[in-house]
Amino acid sequence: MMASLRYQMFLLTAALLYMGPLVAGLAGMDWQMVPVFSAVFLLWLLIMRPALWPEQLRDWGNPRLISQLLLSILLQMALILLCFGIGRGIGATMGTLAAVPIWVPPLMSFLAIPAARICWTPDAPKPGMPDYSDRSRVKAQAANHAGKAGLAADLALADRSYTQARAECEPWVGRILQLSDNDPDALILQILADARQAVDPLALLDSLAEPGVPAQGNPLLRRAFILLATEPDVSGRTLGLGQLTRAFDMAGEDAGRLRLYAERTLVALAVRRTVLLDTPAIARIRDVANRHPSASAALRALTEQMARLNDA
Repeated sequence: MMASLRYQMFLLTAALLYMGPLVAGLAGMDWQMVPVFSAVFLLWLLIMRPALWPEQLRDWGNPRLISQLLLSILLQMALILLCFGIGRGIGATMGTLAAVPIWVPPLMSFLAIPAARICWTPDAPKPGMPDYSDRSRVKAQAANHAGKAGLAADLALADRSYTQARAECEPWVGRILQLSDNDPDALILQILADARQAVDPLALLDSLAEPGVPAQGNPLLRRAFILLATEPDVSGRTLGLGQLTRAFDMAGEDAGRLRLYAERTLVALAVRRTVLLDTPAIARIRDVANRHPSASAALRALTEQMARLNDA
């Protein structure tokens, strides 16, 4: 009952946010007020919808996250124009309000922000909706962030803790570490194929990676990460989490791993073109190709295919 009452109060404060541009339109104010309201509405999104905003610098390169953010911003801008236009339309038909100080409508919208924050916790579940556990909320948020522990996008982890999932991957990682650097990729692929029948691929990816120091990671684990991340079905399941960009980072400056990445990513793109969203920028791949002549042909073939898919 208390949560429902707080949510109703939150809706009233949200209405106050949109009353600002409506009153400004009714008062016959100029369209130059729109940028002022835009700034207030952006502040609203920042405070009341924090999950929309990238938390780290690298997250700004995630196309899915940025597209969701831009869509939300454009929606708010459209609502401002709609409310302002409705106000001006009513004012033109029935007469504008008595003289309203120019600062009053923006202040109305601005005051809605602290009022809403008092009434409601950002991203809290709405009344009538299940109150998910902390882990489930982390999973939902992680779905919008590339490279965030791979918690989201896999409901198989819903009933298990992430720590347990990682622990189940350790024997498989150990088997890979028992190989030598000269062993063929086929041996690693066989271990990964067996592992994917027993553990979650997202947890396995994180177990293979060494976050924060990819350039210093074990060569075998880096090769295994590339092989797993570029598997067509795995790259499809991790879409939006930036795992193909992460795999490119794992390749580092090693020409052999760069060729491996390019050849397998070409196959993944042929199976599912949408994985293009998770690949690095074409300019970045071309820059690396210029530094590695022995991997240049494979990398340039990859960038040409990416360019064709972008233009299609």
